[in-house]
Amino acid sequence: MLDVRALANVILDQADSRSLEITNMALNKIAYFVHCDYLLETNDPLVGAKIEAWQHGPVFREVYHEFKRWGDSAIRSRATKVDPYSGEVVIAKIQFGTDEKQHIESLIERYIYFTAAQLRAISHREGGPWARVWGHDGNSNPGMKISNDLIREHYSPGARQ
Repeated sequence: MLDVRALANVILDQADSRSLEITNMALNKIAYFVHCDYLLETNDPLVGAKIEAWQHGPVFREVYHEFKRWGDSAIRSRATKVDPYSGEVVIAKIQFGTDEKQHIESLIERYIYFTAAQLRAISHREGGPWARVWGHDGNSNPGMKISNDLIREHYSPGARQ
């Protein structure tokens, strides 16, 4: 599984190469949808980070906090992490092969041209994973977690959408 901060950087790099500006809200939604698509195509999660249902849709807490200083403006930095070997703060990067890189970039390409508002609307569809967690009935859901099982249940072929 990938570090979600490194995935965010790949998304930002791909947007930059197309002269597109990405906000924190759009970045979180793109990362969410790429994770969903990868999960459905491979049956393995792309990232290990918890996905939470927040007011404006699915959010990776690590990505949100990394870029919250940009507010609603385009992100002009890259996510960092502490290197476990050196203890230094470094840019979060992904080491993967050519085929995997092309696969991830093709998934990003599906969503990168949507606006934050469009991505929010898609993520808020009635009956979808975010809506089910945000408006849940019955048992509590600490942290408003959107699980991989819920994603599979909703988006798998034959699922009611």
